[in-house]
Amino acid sequence: MNRQELETRLRQELAIPFYNAKIAERDYSESEFQEMKAELKADIEQYAHDYVNETNTNG
Repeated sequence: MNRQELETRLRQELAIPFYNAKIAERDYSESEFQEMKAELKADIEQYAHDYVNETNTNG
């Protein structure tokens, strides 16, 4: 899949409609997509965890 298709699938599968990936314009395999998706999901979860913990700590 190309960069546009990859971005579209990430937006749909992770429910982040305005996400714009900063990735190279080339073809990506399904395994590369799954890896990027897993990394992005982990980053989002870590951000949410850190934000919630920070908010709860600071009141």
